[in-house]
Amino acid sequence: MAFLFGLSTLMAGTIDARVSDSKYIEYGSKHRCVVKLQGKDNQKRNFYASAVIISPRWIITAAHLVENIEYAEIVHDNKTTKIKYICSHSDYKEDVFGENDIAIGYLEDEVILDFYPQLYKDNDEVSKVCSIAGYGITGTYQSKNRIMDQQKRAGSNIIDGTENHVLICSLNKGKKTSLEFLISNGDSGGGLFIDGKLAGINSCIFSTDGALDSNINDESAHTRISLFVEWIKTAMETIENARENL
Repeated sequence: MAFLFGLSTLMAGTIDARVSDSKYIEYGSKHRCVVKLQGKDNQKRNFYASAVIISPRWIITAAHLVENIEYAEIVHDNKTTKIKYICSHSDYKEDVFGENDIAIGYLEDEVILDFYPQLYKDNDEVSKVCSIAGYGITGTYQSKNRIMDQQKRAGSNIIDGTENHVLICSLNKGKKTSLEFLISNGDSGGGLFIDGKLAGINSCIFSTDGALDSNINDESAHTRISLFVEWIKTAMETIENARENL
């Protein structure tokens, strides 16, 4: 791969021009556990991205979003909830895209949903059909026009393979789904799901043509949850222990 681009937190996935955008928005609404992540970094700059609620008090997102934050919150059903504690993977490095790009946060208040996704634990993700959701910029992958409208969209893809700690999806390999979708800026921290289980966290884009636009030539990388199930459990216990000792 000739060029690697990590998704910016300043900017919902690219979609198929032959499919109505309303279908992606409607599908996005079904992913209620995927929420908007926003806040300020330590230089007082606003950022906007995505996260996944996995239980009433817990969210998972991408580590590159929260490494230098001063304040962060989620937005669900137009209500904001502060992230009180956040823990990134200790082996995450800002200059190494796609590796250990995972963080877990504890919410100040409960967010009640009718469904919380289980974590995907199996080692069989390749060739599975998945859904992907987030709040990033959007446009068709057949064109270069992009907009940011702060709407959640979701689509589908087929997982091509794995590389290091990530699942890889693309638009130009193998079979196509009816709602083809590739993550874009702002979808970072959102989720990739297999059979309703959280199998990946949106991390970054690999580009082979030098154009950072999530087009037909690009591939997306999603932190592979099945490799981090034990880390997630340990991180939750660490945060719980820290809370109790305050």
